[in-house]
Amino acid sequence: MPVEHLWQWLREDVTYHTCYQSSTELIERVLLFEQDINSHPFEISDRLWVKNHLDSDEEKLRVST
Repeated sequence: MPVEHLWQWLREDVTYHTCYQSSTELIERVLLFEQDINSHPFEISDRLWVKNHLDSDEEKLRVST
């Protein structure tokens, strides 16, 4: 499921082997992670959903952006 993969990705990038000085610092880092993934929606969808075919409508959107 993509939600589980996103959760795993968050843990890998933000919390694995990292101690933060405060909860505020951790929350800030999570917000940065959220901003980063929201800035690249197609790359994120490719990472989270395995594709075994090409959708022509989606390909049109990718070329137009």
